Amino acid sequence: MLPVVLVLLAATSALAAPGAYLNIISIDEAIPPKDSGRAVSAFRIDQATEIANQGEASAYLLTFEQIIKDLGNDSNKVSQALAAAQAIGYLGAVSSGVPGDSCAAADLINAVVAASRSGNNQAVRSATAKFVSYLSSLIDNIVELSVNSESMRFAVGPRGNCPAGGRNYQFEAAWDSILASAPASSVHLVNEQYCAAKRLYKGFSVVSNNAGAILTAVSLPSVNLAFQNVLPQAANFLAALPSGNAGSAASALKQALYNSV
Repeated sequence: MLPVVLVLLAATSALAAPGAYLNIISIDEAIPPKDSGRAVSAFRIDQATEIANQGEASAYLLTFEQIIKDLGNDSNKVSQALAAAQAIGYLGAVSSGVPGDSCAAADLINAVVAASRSGNNQAVRSATAKFVSYLSSLIDNIVELSVNSESMRFAVGPRGNCPAGGRNYQFEAAWDSILASAPASSVHLVNEQYCAAKRLYKGFSVVSNNAGAILTAVSLPSVNLAFQNVLPQAANFLAALPSGNAGSAASALKQALYNSV
């Protein structure tokens, strides 16, 4: 009988460190999300993330992934775009057996934070373009994972050239902007993600650190706006993953993202 690991997050205040609790139950007792009929929903995200080997994910990464599903059930377009982008970021972070780095994500985060203080947006445009290229590489890895997960066991994630592999960046300032732009209907969920992301950022594992940076970057308001513009393509990509035939949907999404920056 297959086990399912349920991750529960508890925080006593907005800034409290979360506590994660693991509960292993039979898969027969797990209740999957119901299909709401929306293009982005907990059901669609749950189906898409099934392609990943979640048994190796940390408790806080599983926590973040669960909250992505909750965000998917919020009908607000900002929440929908957050859920779609984060689902893709999550899958990209765990798609290869050998982790790459998060240089592009960290560069974008730092550029956005610096621009918010200086008003210079040229660096943001350049960093966003590099991040979209990096995200496109992750999307290709996700497609391969959906087709043949065994081939990704020894694959190496995309790499750049930056200090500490992108594991240091302006975390708090980035999440200040993410929380400030979250809709009222889902700000409590985004706050829980902040708590989980902080644990990923502070962790010792390269996989956790990379995931924290990627999930932070895709949640930035500027990236969220881009995903609002490509939401149909992102939804189609997530919907196609369980079938193992997501190549054309991936191409459409990548082209839409390039056109949005």
